[in-house]
Parts: sequence; structure tokens; C-alpha cells
Amino acid sequence: MKSTFLNKRIWIYILIFISINFFYGTTLETHDDIYERINRNLEIFGKTYKEIALNYVDNLDIDKFMRAGIEGMLSTLDPYTVYYDEKSKAEIDLITAGKYGGVGITIELHDSILVITDIMSGYEAERKGLRQGDIILEIDGTNIKNYKLDKIRTMVRGEPGTQVKFKIERNKETFEVTLTRQEIILKNIPFYGFIGNPSDGIGYIKLSRFTATSVNEMENTIKNLKVNSNLKGLIIDLRNNGGGLLDAAIGILNKLVPKNNLLLITKGNQIDASGIKKEREEKFFSKEEPILPPDIPLVILINGSTASASEIVAGAIQDLDRGVIVGTTSLGKGLVQQIKDIGYNSKLKITTQRYFTPSGRWIQQKNYFLENKYGVFIDNFIQENQTFKTINGRTVYANGGITPDIEVKMEPNSEVYNFLLKKDAFFKFANYYLQKYPDIKTFECTDIAFKEFEEFLIYNGIFYSSFEELKLKEVKDSAEKKNYPDSFLNKIETLIELSKKESEKEFLLAKEELKIIIENEINKRLLSEEERIAKSFDKDKQIQEAINLLQNLSIYNSILNKLN
Repeated sequence: MKSTFLNKRIWIYILIFISINFFYGTTLETHDDIYERINRNLEIFGKTYKEIALNYVDNLDIDKFMRAGIEGMLSTLDPYTVYYDEKSKAEIDLITAGKYGGVGITIELHDSILVITDIMSGYEAERKGLRQGDIILEIDGTNIKNYKLDKIRTMVRGEPGTQVKFKIERNKETFEVTLTRQEIILKNIPFYGFIGNPSDGIGYIKLSRFTATSVNEMENTIKNLKVNSNLKGLIIDLRNNGGGLLDAAIGILNKLVPKNNLLLITKGNQIDASGIKKEREEKFFSKEEPILPPDIPLVILINGSTASASEIVAGAIQDLDRGVIVGTTSLGKGLVQQIKDIGYNSKLKITTQRYFTPSGRWIQQKNYFLENKYGVFIDNFIQENQTFKTINGRTVYANGGITPDIEVKMEPNSEVYNFLLKKDAFFKFANYYLQKYPDIKTFECTDIAFKEFEEFLIYNGIFYSSFEELKLKEVKDSAEKKNYPDSFLNKIETLIELSKKESEKEFLLAKEELKIIIENEINKRLLSEEERIAKSFDKDKQIQEAINLLQNLSIYNSILNKLN
């Protein structure tokens, strides 16, 4: 019985995943030809798999062996075509619906220690008294030391109603707690409201993902901002939004763009009744009058982690000159995926289409054709035209993501920050500080608090050394091993002392950056997500640029080639 089930499972996997061009690269011509080749390749693959599964010298986990074959085959395609087995249900639910079964915690690894870094309000973890900074030692009796984060997340998540038991360490004491998993629903819009000068009527919406409920949330949010007719300009923040459902992106554009505008073009292949693969094109238009009136100026914020559905929205807004794009260039993902159910609770997220913005540009950045070394692609798609025009005649570009109309680069992280991050200094200091001052409600990193941070580093033996200082020390160590003369070693030591002074200067120059990081790390434990977002506005250069733009409509209109 088990063998019959196994064989069925194997053949279902093979049928879905075997590439038509697995062994042969000739172009498809007829209906008989394509299915003949599929059958031939299925037979070869099936016999190979069966021989190895039954006769290999070592015992194999044949499910994992099959998965390795599937993932190896998919690795020859674009990076977004992915296989999900029955253990990945939570991830699929998260992608499509913005929900999963869990207990309401965010976890991170710090020095191989699993730490709770955020507690979601209203869920089981909060009700049972777990706190940010708690260390998880065991899950359901299993010591999770050296486990990878993905594996741990799989252990924490599960079907709502089931239980999971944690062994927790807090302030060097341990205790156990049993939590019942719930349906965790993530907010698509974690924050909205008016920002800047209240009289300016500038609304702000942070959109984190595109799920089945995003359109309704966006509509209700804009309606709330329009109450009392106070909304005079709107900022939609798509930074770090990795996308989601295509339908959600089109639905949200319908709330922003006047009726009967082209929003998106998708192109993919399908096989007709005669077995010939032909291109299929679909165009999406706005079908309703927008809830955001066309005379209300709009700014979209993007960055290098803005991708997929977020880029569809930003690209359409830019091409239709409906708003100004501010920030840094987006990721550049110009492909559309569909999730297919392939049986046994397994799913395939497969790239089925390319998408093009209303002006006709394909924004794909990653050239997966060039990265492929197996030659599975017969034709490599190339968009020869690189420049396109918006409705008002502005020039926009293909490939490489969405380029903002106003580029506002964030300051790169300093070498000091990167050094301290690797030492986990900010996280450890937050633990120390909140144990010392357990009653504080919010935190501002004053000069006095920063002095405590410096003393904490010294006490824990964390001393910043610049790249140059470290290299000089390496030279000295090497020279000592080779018995270089003292005169040489003394000169190197002099340079090391000079470099230490420069390291101290670098640390002081990074002070303001470090104060922001320390403040954010501690306030993660004290404030809600909404409060943290609101607190960040004054120090966010991209948001300040967006506010300035909406306060100066002559500049806004000139960017869009609009008449005042």
C-alpha cells in the first residue's frame, strides 16, 4: 500500500515538474510532438529516480531526494519559480492572504541564540506574558541550538488550535509556557494618518504588502483621510514592500487613477489546441472612478526593496503622470507568478508572464538568461528599446527597476555601525538598559544615554577597530612570525597607534547615526509599530522630501510637466 502511494506521489511530481526541454532543445511544432517528448522524458526520469531510490548503496530519504531533483530543475529557471511542499502552507497563506497560524511573535538569531524581538498585540504570546528579549531554548522539548531560522519558524507555526510549548530564559531564569496557535492576520497598512503641518492636509499611508484584503484596506483608509475634506495631498509608502498579488495591485490602482486608463500589460505563453505555443497578451484598465480625486497630488515612496506588485503600482503612477516617485531605484522584478496546486498539499509558484508598465517598458533587473548555464531557454527575451515616454512626454527607462523622479539616497551605514551590529552591541545594550530602567515608557537617546552605551561597550570588551587598524595588526602579526627586525615592528606599532586614534574619530563621527539605531532598538521593546513609524518621520529624509514636494505644488507640477 505504501509503495503504491509512493509511486503515485512520484509520478505526480514528475508530471508537473519535468521540463519539456529536459533532454532535448528542439522547438515545439505539433500537438503530438510535445506530448511525445513529455512522455519520453518522464520515462527516462522515472527510471533514473526509481533505480537510485531502490539500488543506491546508501539509504536515502526518497522524499528529500525528489525535492532536491525538483529544486535543482527549478534552479535552471528564473529565481521566482519555487516549489512549496506540505510543510510550507503557512508561507503560502502569508503570500496570498497575509495570514498564518502562529502565536504572534517575531524571532531572530543573535549569536546563535534565538530571541523574541517583537510581540504582536492581541495574540497568544502577549496574553501568556512573553516579552521582547526573551530567549527561546526549546520548542516542544527540542533543543533548537544551531537550528536555522527557517526550520525554527516551521516549528513555531502550524494549524490554528494546535499547541506549541516553549522553554524560555529571562534574566537568567528559565520557565516553560504552552501557547495555542491562532490565525495571525498581518496588517497590510500598519500606519496611516496626517503628517507634517496639520494645516497642509498631507496624508500618509504605509502599505506593507499586497494580499486579498489590501484593496479594501486602502479604500477604507483613503475614505478615513478624506473625512472633513482635509486631505490635500497623499504619500503612499511602498518602501520595503516586496509585493504580493497582481489583482491587489490593479485594485489599488483603480482607487488612484482616473477611469479608462491603461494600467498594465502582461504577456505570456499558452499552448493552443494544435500544440503550438503562442504569446498571450492581456491589458488591464482602470474600470472605476478613483476614490482619490485626480486633483489631489500624490507621492509614492520606493527603495531597493520595493518589488513586484509595488513596482506595478509605482510604474503605472509614473507612466500616467498621476504622481511623483521619490526615493531610490526599486528592485526590478518584471515577472508575474501564479500559485498552482499540484496535489499532496504541495504547490508550485511558477512564472507565467512578463509585465509591462503602461508606456510599454519591462523593468526586469536580474538577467536570469545570462546566469543560466544549462541552456534550457530556447529564446532569451530582450527589450531593445530602453527609453519610453509618459503621458506628459517625460522620459522613463526599461530594465533595472523603477527610477524615482526625485532621488533621495539614504546615508550608507558607517563602518562603525556594521562593526557593532556584528558584535550584536545594540541588541545587548537594549537588554541591559531595560533591565536597569524597567519602568520607562519611551526612550530618547540623549548624550547621557549614549555615554552609557560607550561605557557598556568598554565593560563588555567591545572596542571599535577600523579596517585599516585591523589590517595593520595583521601585518604586525605576520611580521612577528617571520622574525622581522624590531625597527620594522616599531614602525608598524606606531602606525597602529595612529590608526587607533583615527578609529576613535570615526566612532565619534558616527555618534548621531548610532544614537538613532540605539533609540530604535530600545523603542522596539516599548512602542507599538504605529508609534515607532510615527516617531521615525522627523529623521526620515525621503518622507521629508515628499512633504516638501506636496507643500510646493509648483515644483510638483513642473516635475510632471503639468500646467499650474
